[in-house]
Amino acid sequence: MNSSHATISDTVLKPFLLPGTVVCNIIGINGSNPGDYSNLVRMLVNSLIWTVAGVIVMAFLA
Repeated sequence: MNSSHATISDTVLKPFLLPGTVVCNIIGINGSNPGDYSNLVRMLVNSLIWTVAGVIVMAFLA
């Protein structure tokens, strides 16, 4: 039962996490080495992308 919930959440979250994953793949860090900081890079890129997208949306709604 828990695995189906994880699969659903992975499916729902995948588009939101895609920008960071794409950037990590482009620069060649894919999480296989614990010292490569891929999670940190992924988090930074995703936060920048979605913050900018939120500001743009709010600018058009205001």
